[in-house]
Amino acid sequence: MFKSKLFILISTGFLFFSCEENNKDPQFCECLSISKSLNEKNKTLIESPEKREVILEELKKLVSEKRRICKPYEQMTGEEMIAREKACD
Repeated sequence: MFKSKLFILISTGFLFFSCEENNKDPQFCECLSISKSLNEKNKTLIESPEKREVILEELKKLVSEKRRICKPYEQMTGEEMIAREKACD
């Protein structure tokens, strides 16, 4: 009896997570996009130090926007992030 209940519970959990993986989360996808933009802007800062002031202002705006958009995902596990990232592609 216990094993059958455990099996049903585990099966339901897998079903729930497999369905969730296929759902695209637009805010998470936007979080990924802005994170990539931030990485590119940091790379530009390293490669073009003569444009430092302009790039730093852009970086400040991007960091602020990233904090706002990505806040709901700060405590997410790596596995869950990977699953959501796949849905964004």
